[in-house]
Amino acid sequence: MVTYLRAKKTDLARTVLRLFHPLLIPIYNILLFYVLGFINLYHTLIGLTYTILFSLLIPLLSLHWLHAKGAISSVDIPRQEDRVIPYLICATSLTACSIVLAYNSMYPVVYATLYSGAISLIICSLINFWWKISIHTTAIGCWLGCVLHLHVVWPFGFFTSGNSLTLSMVVLITGVVVSARIASGQHNLVQIYAGFLLGFLVGFCMLFMCALQ
Repeated sequence: MVTYLRAKKTDLARTVLRLFHPLLIPIYNILLFYVLGFINLYHTLIGLTYTILFSLLIPLLSLHWLHAKGAISSVDIPRQEDRVIPYLICATSLTACSIVLAYNSMYPVVYATLYSGAISLIICSLINFWWKISIHTTAIGCWLGCVLHLHVVWPFGFFTSGNSLTLSMVVLITGVVVSARIASGQHNLVQIYAGFLLGFLVGFCMLFMCALQ
């Protein structure tokens, strides 16, 4: 019975981590902007098209290509030594996506969130030379940092009192992802919380660049 419950717990954790994979967070972010009415349908479709291409398809194809060439042991990149090149590819792809969205007249606050993801990945790739940090909690922490910034700092009333529910939802999702990462057993607690703190600080601070636009 205990073994069965542990297996179910592990399966649930894996499902959560797949649903909120770092490659999917930028897509959820674009949808969040649309649901809150901050961008219209046209900008949403533009944002989704480029975000799916740059944050999901290109990184996935790159992972499979690297695996086929023997550069990494698995597309899941569980080993520390496999992670630097994929992280840098994803960071470059997110940066390219941000630039493309900027040229398509997307609001600065939207592509600034993608820049924050790219910066987080670059920092993680550097840390990864010495230490294995959790990219899942980095990604979800970055998203929470961006959303919290919009809630407490953003000057144009991005969040009204009614939309505080959205912040609560992202906080809840963050807690679930962190718990799932702990349950997966692939990182120790320090690596998990360090990833979250890194992502959160980058996400919260990077949106200040919007004030320069």
